[in-house]
Amino acid sequence: MLKIIARTIGLIALVMTVITAILDLTRSIANSAVTITPLGKEWFDFHLASLNGLQVGIQRHLGVPWLWESVIQNILLIPSWVVFGVLTLLFLWLGRNKERRWRQRFGS
Repeated sequence: MLKIIARTIGLIALVMTVITAILDLTRSIANSAVTITPLGKEWFDFHLASLNGLQVGIQRHLGVPWLWESVIQNILLIPSWVVFGVLTLLFLWLGRNKERRWRQRFGS
């Protein structure tokens, strides 16, 4: 059951990787210059309230402001397609089937 959930999240992350890469490619063609959009800007443009809610939740409710300042902010500066690509690899790896040995797969 958990493998199916991991695979589903991995496939959703793969779709997000492709979408954000195509958006950056389209912006680069339109601007005639390489345009790489960080995850924070994409999130800010998409839904500012949830970004602010995450910041408040981490800084005030969890009581660990260093987590937001030193970890999350650095992640938000990474290009969005890279972040989603890493999430894709992680979740598809977690949802993989166990590898069968060569002889089990193809006989003796």
